[in-house]
Amino acid sequence: MAPVSSYLKAFVAASAVGIAIRQTGTFVPRPGNFPKTGDDTIAGGIFCISLGDLGTYLARAGNPGGSTSEAPRGAGQATSGSGPYPAQAFLDPALPKHTIFAPKVPPPNNVSLPLITWGNGGCGTDPNSFKNFLIEVASHGYVIAAVGRQGGIGQSQTTVQNHRDGVDWGYSGKASKYGNVNTTAITTMGQSCGGLEAMSTAYHDERVKRIVMLNIAIFQDERRYLLQEINVPVAYFIGGKTDMGYPNAEKDYKLLNAGLPVYKANLDTGHGGTYSATNGGKFGKAVVNYLQWQWRGDAKAKAILLDANSAGSLVSDKWTVEHKNWT
Repeated sequence: MAPVSSYLKAFVAASAVGIAIRQTGTFVPRPGNFPKTGDDTIAGGIFCISLGDLGTYLARAGNPGGSTSEAPRGAGQATSGSGPYPAQAFLDPALPKHTIFAPKVPPPNNVSLPLITWGNGGCGTDPNSFKNFLIEVASHGYVIAAVGRQGGIGQSQTTVQNHRDGVDWGYSGKASKYGNVNTTAITTMGQSCGGLEAMSTAYHDERVKRIVMLNIAIFQDERRYLLQEINVPVAYFIGGKTDMGYPNAEKDYKLLNAGLPVYKANLDTGHGGTYSATNGGKFGKAVVNYLQWQWRGDAKAKAILLDANSAGSLVSDKWTVEHKNWT
């Protein structure tokens, strides 16, 4: 088996209250068993995998690895993002187990700010390793409620309820200090275990309108039937064939409901993406343009995602792109 990446180590480094233990009441997947919410006693929720099952999965499927042509070579520069609204991280007493990434100065009230909730790789409790990426997204006019804060939040991993707290916070009106937050435009998003947490949070929650999955998809075939309950567009940004998310994103892309808009792009980075690069690197550019297309109807951003011949397209950036049901 290939060497375990730092992101995979974070994914499996759970304590007794994390994904390592199957507790009484853990969701047991079986056809027709659709729980009311995506909560579970393992981190990442009903779409995720326990530590024991992850070990079994990797022993069977292997842990892809090897050289990657697009992975960052060292940490990038910290900036306020490349967007029109320089952004930073905030600690908000109204949401004490989160870090808020938002414009430093609230934009004019006629600028609608979609809300994003974020889950970290490994369902970790500190979003600091994704700071460059999250500030970049926020600088384009988004408010992000990232689960966790620097130094952690006194628990081994985050939960679906932690992630949902960000949605609730936005709906409560307490996010209004950051600008005109649009609670009709909510995206749940995350990397690795945090992506599965994002999908579990969106499950049966009609407030969530988009799901963005980064370097991840469902591990276990027996859980894929749950995709029947996903009824909002899903985007997958994956690190190519050396990413453990790759084979499962290929499966999930095909199994989501007929007619559902789905986007899938791969860049040869491996599981770690480019989050630590300046402004989040190519993952930052890709996700920003996806969000600008989805929430602001930006025709240029749409072309970057869908038209291989457009200026600055993802294909020209060496992404391999597949999509369906977009008009």
